[in-house]
Amino acid sequence: MKNKPLIIIGGGGHAAVLAETLLKQNKKIVGVVAPELIAVGNVFDNIELFHNDDDILKFNPQDVLLVNGIGSMPFNSLREAIYNRFKKLGYEFATVIADSAIISDYSVIGCGVQVMNNCVVNFGAAVGDNTIINTSSSIDHDCTIGAHCHLAPGTTLSGQVVVENNVHIATGSNVINNITIGRNSIIGVGANITKSIPANSIVYGARAIVKGLESNDS
Repeated sequence: MKNKPLIIIGGGGHAAVLAETLLKQNKKIVGVVAPELIAVGNVFDNIELFHNDDDILKFNPQDVLLVNGIGSMPFNSLREAIYNRFKKLGYEFATVIADSAIISDYSVIGCGVQVMNNCVVNFGAAVGDNTIINTSSSIDHDCTIGAHCHLAPGTTLSGQVVVENNVHIATGSNVINNITIGRNSIIGVGANITKSIPANSIVYGARAIVKGLESNDS
């Protein structure tokens, strides 16, 4: 499975970083799927462009792996929808780990997880499917991170933190040990989390002010 050709879904900045990582690892990328390529640079040169997600169906699920290059932002479920659609159709998503990342042999990394440059995933940590651990984030021992989460660049989790499904933790946030962040929550830029956060919360500011989401049926 690891040596199957890859198709990247998405043509923006996140997809470009993934493509560069994979090309440096001598992985074969047979296509990129996007209405248009908006990433700066030429990383997608010499890779066939498909304009519609349905073009993926031309490929047998047994012959390729998909790479979810859709970025993850609050209040945008496109990344999760893409993942769920193609999983149901029998496709598998590649797990992408940058060469500069440090991953414990005693951690568990789920399907389609992306661990970007200079990240650390320490002993006993578990990362759920389709989650992004973005540039220079640090996950300490025995943390559990759910599916479809995004730890934005510079996030720091101390030991034994639990992050439930569909959580977005923004750039430069810090979470002390033994904290739980409830599902569907959004942690704002630079927040310092010193107590557990209920599900469906928005947390912002260095003092971590908590506000409930007005509507979330997830």
